[in-house]
Amino acid sequence: MAGSRSRQQLKRQRGRTADDRDLRPAKRTPDVVRVNFVRLLPQDLLAKIHGRLTFLDRLAFAVVCSAAGHPMNLEDTPTPWIVFPGKTKEKATFFSLADSRAAAARTSDLGMRGHIVLGSSFGWLATADEFGGLQIVNPVTGQHTRLPDIATIPFLDYSLAYSKKGGHYCLNTELFHRTRYGGLPVPIDEHYGSMMPQTSTLTGYQMRHWFYRKVILSASPRLDSYAAMLILHQNFGVPAFATSDHPTWKVAPSVHGIEDAIHHDGRFYSISSSGAVEAWERDCATGEYTSKLVAVARVNMVVKEEFKVVRKYIAAMPDGRLVVLLKYTWEKMMTYNDPRKWSCVFKVQMLDEARRRWKETRDIGDAALFVGMSSSFCVSTAAAHTGIKPGCVYFADDQLEQAAEPREWEANKYGPRSREDENKIPEQAGVYSLKDGTVELVQGLARQPWSSPPVWFTPSF
Repeated sequence: MAGSRSRQQLKRQRGRTADDRDLRPAKRTPDVVRVNFVRLLPQDLLAKIHGRLTFLDRLAFAVVCSAAGHPMNLEDTPTPWIVFPGKTKEKATFFSLADSRAAAARTSDLGMRGHIVLGSSFGWLATADEFGGLQIVNPVTGQHTRLPDIATIPFLDYSLAYSKKGGHYCLNTELFHRTRYGGLPVPIDEHYGSMMPQTSTLTGYQMRHWFYRKVILSASPRLDSYAAMLILHQNFGVPAFATSDHPTWKVAPSVHGIEDAIHHDGRFYSISSSGAVEAWERDCATGEYTSKLVAVARVNMVVKEEFKVVRKYIAAMPDGRLVVLLKYTWEKMMTYNDPRKWSCVFKVQMLDEARRRWKETRDIGDAALFVGMSSSFCVSTAAAHTGIKPGCVYFADDQLEQAAEPREWEANKYGPRSREDENKIPEQAGVYSLKDGTVELVQGLARQPWSSPPVWFTPSF
């Protein structure tokens, strides 16, 4: 019976005419109107909302306000962040020193998926992609632009031959040595002796780890005119310069090799492996950069008997004085019974410009120094930098050769207890007190499972 009633009901529905069906009111989908409500709010209310947010949330809120036509200014000198690669190429982690909080961002949104960060200047990150191409990106606004083609370096050529997954770069060794030493005699190579190979090849992936070291900008790329300084890997040691007006890399000689550089007071300053600090000037007629010696820092190769010098940095104090930092490290490898141990020491030298001499000091006042592979700079804790300790050096690991490789903890071989001991080592990022010589972890920052060097980053719009 139930089946018979269902069939009769179906026939009645089919018997309805088209006119009958048209008489029933049709359902209308309401029009969706997208309104940026921020555009409708007064500026004073937006400022109150902005002031109640944590620093990470302030950045996101400021981006929304800017899109709505209400530019929301951050403090003049925001507290630095740390940028880490995520566990996958699709993610990057941003850690705020002010809030001791971390937030993840999609690298595809930032235009830096699968990239290695080579530098941080004025809120912009300089990165290298998987093919060795260089670009700069602002992680806050998403703006990005390409740096000049690296193949514009005279001793470097790009070739698609003998490659299935992309081209490779061919380095003319003889031309490179003539460029680096500026016509001076070339030292005998420890590995090859006097029989140096004429060429050397690098894939795009190898370029990121074994050819580049650091990129420094002279100004924010938002401006119409800026310059970029590229420091090559310590195996090459020379600097290359390019400007937005002349997008071609020009290599400058450097006998001892450049380790670190900054842009300060209208010019680039660098420190070599021998401790020589130089100021670089551009010839407007030729576009070539030449250096002038400022002063030579004293470099002791060993301190405290077991600590060996591994890195040299240069920075500028808030009052404009140049400062050199020498990083010494000590390591005891893990055994079956004892966990691995690691520690570091920093020696700071301040420039006496009148005497052109460096004076070692442990007193930097209320300032805090930041050093690492990406950038070297100084901030004043008197400028309301929340979470920053005065008189300290904030350091980050700078082993670019290990970038983007999974960290294989030796602790895995000996159980979770050793892994916990490894997590207590501030090798990736830490704080060194110049006053008492202690080393500690960055508060709230857990050890990252990837060994790509962390990057100091100061947000900007």
